[in-house]
Amino acid sequence: MAVTALVGAPGAPGVTSSALALLRTWPLEENWRVLLAECDPDGGAILPGALQGRLPADRGLRHLAVSSRLQGQDLVAAFWTQLIALSDPSDTAGARRRLLLPGLTDPAQAASLTAVWAQLADLFAAIEAHQHDVLVDLGRAGAFGPSGVLALKADTVLVVVRGTLRGVHAASSRVAALRRRMEGEDGRGTSGLGILLITEGAYTAREVEQELGAPVVMTLPYAPKDAAVLSDGAPESGKFGRGELMRAARSGAAAVRGQGASRRPRITSPLHQKLREVAAGGR
Repeated sequence: MAVTALVGAPGAPGVTSSALALLRTWPLEENWRVLLAECDPDGGAILPGALQGRLPADRGLRHLAVSSRLQGQDLVAAFWTQLIALSDPSDTAGARRRLLLPGLTDPAQAASLTAVWAQLADLFAAIEAHQHDVLVDLGRAGAFGPSGVLALKADTVLVVVRGTLRGVHAASSRVAALRRRMEGEDGRGTSGLGILLITEGAYTAREVEQELGAPVVMTLPYAPKDAAVLSDGAPESGKFGRGELMRAARSGAAAVRGQGASRRPRITSPLHQKLREVAAGGR
């Protein structure tokens, strides 16, 4: 129903941690799934971070590009084999509904994906045919350059900003550049551009909106201990799921999903049909 791209700015604002918080709290209707795709050209952080290296790096974005031989139709067939189902404490039926496409293991690998990014953007848009929402982690640099097409074709683009002077200043040029790109002929307009505010620092949501000229779509508290569970696989206390961070993520995820769904066009394309043909056997 929605493709949401998360974008950072200089200063490590917490894009991946925010994306993981959304993944874990994303509202799922019956038979729906949510996928987090690590598409940061600087490399993925979840396997060595949140998952603490417990899984081998034998699936993910690089393997998808290699196995598809850079051919769009084969990319669709290979896609389902590259996903990892993450454990979900709320899943008592083993439905495997929260999925991860791991990112690159070396920034040098990004050069080989130049021809793949646009295919991925189309695939993420068409995957709604199989009841998947998609979260795209673009890191600090991924909204520009060849991978920037993933932001241009998303339903919602959230710039993750800390409410500090440094954070707002760093985000200012990034938001302005995104606005120009989204207003261009390759974009879908700026109605999907928003801010995910980390409430560290003195700036209020209203002040951030005034400074950046974009609405604050959701806020997450500055909670380093809870964030460390998401970023570095720190031990998870029994209160983590009910804590301030995850409560805010749950509320924000519902708002983001609703905004994205309102912008979702009806998908009718050859890729859509290809997904229909291969997905049932590949999931």
